[in-house]
Amino acid sequence: MQQFNSNHRRKQPQEQIDLMALIRYRYLSYWPLFLLAAALGVGVAMLYLRYATATYKISATLLVKEESKKLGEKDLLASLDLFGSDKNIENEMQILYSRTLATEVARNLQLYGEVYQKGKVRDLIAYENAPLQFRFLEPRKIKPGKPEIVPFVYNASKATVSLYDKTYPLNDTVATPWGKMLIKAHPGVLPDDNTYYLRITDEKQLTQVILSRLSVAPVSKMGTVIKLEYSDVAPARGEDILNELIKVYNAAAIEDKNRVAASTMSFVEDRLNIVTQELGQVEAKVEQFKRKEGIVDISEQSKLFLESVQENDSKMSEANMQLSVLDAIEKYVSGKGEGENIVPATLGLSDPVLMELVAKLYETEMERERLRKTTGENSPLLGALNRQIAKLTPSIMENINSLRANLNAGKEKLESANGRFMGILRSVPGKERALVEVSREREIKNNIYTFLLQKREETALAYAAAISDSRIVDAAESSAVPFSPKKMTVLAMAIIAGIVLVAAIITIRDMLNREIVEKAEIEKATAAPIVAEIMYDDNNEALVIGDGKRSLVAEQFRSLRTSLSYIGLNGDNKTLLVTSSISGEGKSFVSINLAASISLIRKKVVLLEFDLRKPMISKMLGIKREPGITNYLVGRNSISEMLQPVPGNEYLFVLPAGVIPPNPTELILNGRLEEMLSHLKTMFDYVIIDTAPVGLVTDARLLAPFADACLYVLRQQVTPKLHLKLIDELYRNKEVGKLNLVFNGVRPRGVAAAGYGYGYGYVDEPKKNGKRKRFIRSIFNI
Repeated sequence: MQQFNSNHRRKQPQEQIDLMALIRYRYLSYWPLFLLAAALGVGVAMLYLRYATATYKISATLLVKEESKKLGEKDLLASLDLFGSDKNIENEMQILYSRTLATEVARNLQLYGEVYQKGKVRDLIAYENAPLQFRFLEPRKIKPGKPEIVPFVYNASKATVSLYDKTYPLNDTVATPWGKMLIKAHPGVLPDDNTYYLRITDEKQLTQVILSRLSVAPVSKMGTVIKLEYSDVAPARGEDILNELIKVYNAAAIEDKNRVAASTMSFVEDRLNIVTQELGQVEAKVEQFKRKEGIVDISEQSKLFLESVQENDSKMSEANMQLSVLDAIEKYVSGKGEGENIVPATLGLSDPVLMELVAKLYETEMERERLRKTTGENSPLLGALNRQIAKLTPSIMENINSLRANLNAGKEKLESANGRFMGILRSVPGKERALVEVSREREIKNNIYTFLLQKREETALAYAAAISDSRIVDAAESSAVPFSPKKMTVLAMAIIAGIVLVAAIITIRDMLNREIVEKAEIEKATAAPIVAEIMYDDNNEALVIGDGKRSLVAEQFRSLRTSLSYIGLNGDNKTLLVTSSISGEGKSFVSINLAASISLIRKKVVLLEFDLRKPMISKMLGIKREPGITNYLVGRNSISEMLQPVPGNEYLFVLPAGVIPPNPTELILNGRLEEMLSHLKTMFDYVIIDTAPVGLVTDARLLAPFADACLYVLRQQVTPKLHLKLIDELYRNKEVGKLNLVFNGVRPRGVAAAGYGYGYGYVDEPKKNGKRKRFIRSIFNI
């Protein structure tokens, strides 16, 4: 019970209720139930962790070189300019995350068919310990859609395997519903009695699975180190996938870089074939001329001519070759959008500006082609590359035109010098002059042949020396502990879920309850003070207080008796009205026991059974109902004839209701009531009037003017919440003088009910079995 002096403070109905107090009352009293729910949550979580499939995080780091180092201007490979320039880290991340590379990884590792071991609760992937290895030679014949589960039976003694009841030999290419397949025994894995099955996934879906488990991100904003992470239930498979992804990425980068070298090599080989054939023909022509004309050697004058013209001829051949290369580059640049063009050789060109522009154009186009495989045409990265190509093209064309003009001017000077040399040749005798011309042609072809051989070696060296613009910082490695499920997270979520579930049940129950449950609901709805809380008593006794009785409820009535002086009952003010909202709230029980508690201090008390429509006091105390109040009001009996003492209590008397009248209201208003109450005040120290519920009839309102104070009884889970508005109106409008509330039939929530008010020897302790039953019942009384 809460003491009256703590409740005497007048509160506004809209006053905020202490949130922590509300939580303590509504939830914390059920802490054993919360504890049980948390324990059950932990049990379910442990069971889940026991059988959940663990997922591991595999990570690797890759350094993308921001700028490839060139070999120096004097190196033989400088003229080829086969190496790239700055790398865009975002582009490289997109390439690593491309479908093209993921598909190649799936193809190289043969992930189309994975072997699983059948388990009692969950199946496990047998990546490293599968008894058989399945190699799909025609993966495109695998039907797209949901992965297909194919049970198989392995017969090690016969070296066969059965798929869908069809037997296939091992170590041989066989035709299956999924295309040609090569099935081999896994080296080092012995057959066992476990049940296995094959899970077949098509290439497209497998690529999507790989990409969904892959994440690519820069380690820092300022650096060019990329971190690759892959989640997998099989750590070894995840490591293989990441390592293979890096491998195919590097291979693709090297292949892109070698396209220029391959084009140059093809050009050189074609020219060599032509020049070799022409050189052979010229050599044969010289030998044939010498035999026919009988000339063994040429004169010193002719040798001087050949020495003078040789350098001029070499420059002329080099100029012609460079013009041919410029034509090829021009065709390559101007032919964009007309299908795939082969990147031209840059053989013989020495202009650094043009070489850098062509290399930049080629590298940008390669980046664009790789991005097209992973992004749409509307990608911002792709748009940036297209704008970069558009800016490079006119610069290259302008540079080509400038170089072509310079080369043509140089050719004109060389041709002019040729005229002077031909003048020298005219002074040589006819036969010797013809031999000199043939020899000159041979020297020209020989110089071209030597130049091409040199360039072929340089190109081959560049091809072999090409390396990727990335370096593995850390190879793929799996985490030591599973990434998912996280044990602590699962346990925490399970505990929270259990607690939230119980809290939700309690909250929903209270929200759906139309009757008063908590004292806080009363305090929020009305400013009328609560002078007592009477706990629920399951002994079904009408009189719970008496000499020697020290139960909790008895002590609460003693406390209520103490509060009477605070509500205005003292001296001449000795009349107390007891009412309620509806029937069944315990007003008669409160009236009887309050009167009994007052009588224990040797105060004479009379209890009036003024619920004339449904009298209960006489029945509860086992006394006669007639004659009574109605008899007095109609003038048939005197007060002394009606008063009945309560057996065993010399200070407590009852004035029963009498005959139930058809017109109780008229009887109350006939004028004899005031006379009766005045007489009783002279006879007794306290007059307690137990009247009909105020929410049902007007009797209590009619009796209120004769009372010095009023106790309004509300009962937990009985009094409707909507009646709180009526109580507040009665209090504010002062229709009932000195209105005070008694909260009756309170069942403490949760564990508090098991020992509420007990201990320290102040009240009688119940028997252990009864206390245990009370504890169990109250815990689940939500």
